[in-house]
Amino acid sequence: MTWLLIAIGVLSVFAVAAAFVGTEAFRLGHETPAAIFDLDEAVSVVGDRLADDVQARVTFDEVRQLILATLDHLRSKGITALPGEDMSRNEADVIVRDEDVLAVVLGVVEAQGLGVADSDAAHVIDGLLRHLDEIGALGPPA
Repeated sequence: MTWLLIAIGVLSVFAVAAAFVGTEAFRLGHETPAAIFDLDEAVSVVGDRLADDVQARVTFDEVRQLILATLDHLRSKGITALPGEDMSRNEADVIVRDEDVLAVVLGVVEAQGLGVADSDAAHVIDGLLRHLDEIGALGPPA
């Protein structure tokens, strides 16, 4: 009789553990992993990938300002979040056009008095979006 109770106990523990592991494996398999963004890494990667003529005109501090302006715009659309901040889950997909991002960032460039040409800002934004795509922070193109 004791052996029967031990066997039932062992099977119960195994069943609960298997159910828990299966549930978590399913959840993790269907959940998009969070992308971790490092600003210093992004500035370095984007700045290093710029064409030589753009690198000659744009400093790393200006690249940082352009990246921050772009991230602020993406955050206002609910696409990114600050550390410790919860992402707001939208029922519908959020689509952000490259032209809209460029227009907003160029407005910031003008407001801050940065001496960055429009085409150079576009190259930095393209580099940032490529970097975000590489680290898995962007969804598929619409």
